Amino acid sequence: MNCMHWRTDGTDSFPNWRDREDYLERFGPRAIVWVGELRTAQAWNFSPPALCVALRGKVLVGNRGCAVEVAGGDVMLTEGGSGLRIEPCTSGDARVLMLWLAPATGKGRASVQPLPAFFTQDHELAGALTRMAQATADIGADLHASLDLVLGLLARRQLALGEALEHCPGRSERHRRQLYARLLRAKHLIDHGQAVPLDLAALAQVASLSPSHFLRLFHRVFGASPHRYLVQQRMLRARRMVVETTVPIGTIAQRLGFINRCAFARLFKQQFGTPATRLRRQAMLQARSSVTRAFGSLGATQRVGYISLPGAA
Repeated sequence: MNCMHWRTDGTDSFPNWRDREDYLERFGPRAIVWVGELRTAQAWNFSPPALCVALRGKVLVGNRGCAVEVAGGDVMLTEGGSGLRIEPCTSGDARVLMLWLAPATGKGRASVQPLPAFFTQDHELAGALTRMAQATADIGADLHASLDLVLGLLARRQLALGEALEHCPGRSERHRRQLYARLLRAKHLIDHGQAVPLDLAALAQVASLSPSHFLRLFHRVFGASPHRYLVQQRMLRARRMVVETTVPIGTIAQRLGFINRCAFARLFKQQFGTPATRLRRQAMLQARSSVTRAFGSLGATQRVGYISLPGAA
């Protein structure tokens, strides 16, 4: 796959096209890389599969009804063939690399789209994309070599991601991949989306499936019901916030969509075997102990010998 770097010409800051045919007519079967400051929301009615990495700040990526935050070290691979929206998460701007992969052409394997994915703190892939961003600023750099490296890393991750395909029903691999991609939309929303209330109907709508069909398929592929998986993931996020931040426990519960703080406290203790307040105290004591040991080793008394140098005053 060849690659072109989109440079702002003073009129169009971002590459744009109407649909798949317009993309292929204007750019051919080539990937497009764009690097720049994202100050306002940008949207496309159609987008091929795209990789997004935040070089600075955070960006909100919306695709197929699923909006997730992409921070430094994260990489988002969007689902091709639908709309795409990106915007900075804060009032400030963000620096972003977008890599649009060429729309699939031909038949058979040539028509297979990559599965959507969210790679959390994938420093290997994010680093390769960052080096690609640097290559766009270097006239002598080989942009195609950077693309080959990114595609190689992506192919390995797609193989691992596709292992669950065997659990998806379908008449053909193409049909199973389409169904799996729908389920991944809902899973990504649970794993990485904003902490808003999500019920079965909302998740099924994101997956474009009926609630009953979605419930059966999600459990079959991921080994847990959507509700159970949602609670597990939000509890894990809550634990990280309890241990790694000083955000009040009640605020953590609210941010993760728990209206009832008592229900949150019961679930937390049930999940981790200890109340959130006690876990925070333990984490703080452990952190202080680590600092004390570190400073203790640095502050150990050492004998310093002095020698007289010839001719010294």
